[in-house]
Amino acid sequence: MRYLALESAGQCGPCLNGLPRIGAAFQTLAAPGPQGGTREDIARRAGFVEGRGACHHPDGTVRLVRSALTTFAAELDAHAAGHCTATDHSPLLPVPANRN
Repeated sequence: MRYLALESAGQCGPCLNGLPRIGAAFQTLAAPGPQGGTREDIARRAGFVEGRGACHHPDGTVRLVRSALTTFAAELDAHAAGHCTATDHSPLLPVPANRN
């Protein structure tokens, strides 16, 4: 999600504010440990982003976000309990560092 946030043109509110915040929230979900209301926050932000961009980039990102929350729900539950079922913790794809 952070990759998609970094790939936006940053020309409208959803891409400038919404996608980076969703990406940061997904970093919380990716690490085993307390998640608090992170999933609910992501769902709420996705609703703010969808249909409000100057292009369809935010809409496509929101579809991926919702799909990931559904598809990986069991893994997210395990992470929230402090466990990770992954056997290899190395990333599959390189994720660029945040832009300054």
